Amino acid sequence: MDRPSSSLESRRAERLRGASRRAEKSSMKTRIWTGVIGLPLLIIILYTGGVILVIGVSFLAFVGTMEYTRAVNKMIHPRINVFLMIILSIMLMVTIKLDYYFLMPVLLVAFIIIFFYEILSGNVEISRGSATLMGLIYVPIMFGHLFLFETVNKGAYYMWLIFVIAFTTDTAAYFIGKSIGNRKIAPLISPKKTIAGSVGGVIVAALSTILYGTILSSYFSFVLPWYLYLIVGVFGSIAGQCGDLTASMIKRKAKIKDFGTILPGHGGILDRFDSILFIIPLIYIFAKLTIGIA
Repeated sequence: MDRPSSSLESRRAERLRGASRRAEKSSMKTRIWTGVIGLPLLIIILYTGGVILVIGVSFLAFVGTMEYTRAVNKMIHPRINVFLMIILSIMLMVTIKLDYYFLMPVLLVAFIIIFFYEILSGNVEISRGSATLMGLIYVPIMFGHLFLFETVNKGAYYMWLIFVIAFTTDTAAYFIGKSIGNRKIAPLISPKKTIAGSVGGVIVAALSTILYGTILSSYFSFVLPWYLYLIVGVFGSIAGQCGDLTASMIKRKAKIKDFGTILPGHGGILDRFDSILFIIPLIYIFAKLTIGIA
């Protein structure tokens, strides 16, 4: 007597699996098309530099800051003041662009302003002030470091390294983790990410970075020892994965799937640039330490 019911449940399960596969396929097509359109645009912005770079990076920072603020405001009360966040973000990015050496004093001034505002608001908790300060470091300051590569000799070669590490790590971690990954690296933060995928991402990023260095030395007269590319590839990949998991941590706490919808198939700016944000300052430091060698 249970057979008809069992058969019906089996058909329903099959239909659900089919619908899930179709949705995943459609999502992948959307992601690919977004990449086809977005990647050339990103290349143009980074290659052109100057005013175009300022506009492009400022746009990314503004949207990213709004995404962060919306997400965090789902977790805390009272909410972050959006106007204050925008003003301080602009102040910090202008400082990075005009004179990087004033960034730390200006950040300290921003810190004072944040908690002066908290005191005037009569807020006895530090959660909002801390979240505001984190957001300023996490988005505008991280993105603002892209301005600095124009101040470094042959800085474009270093800047492209950011995206080589980020994209190869993400791609390798996804496919390796999906193929052979079982043990989760941080199941409470991101249930789909595996140890195998993480390790695979680091290895592929390191090898890709060495290959990138080989191309630079062969065709662009930009020569650094291979082991430096290996080191920055490993640490850059680890930093990128940390950035990815940090974004996942915020989203899980805020109970949202994506930070936004501006990039179809990818979500928001922070969904696409989460790993890149953590790699940017690392590569800038690498550039400052090695520019005399290249």
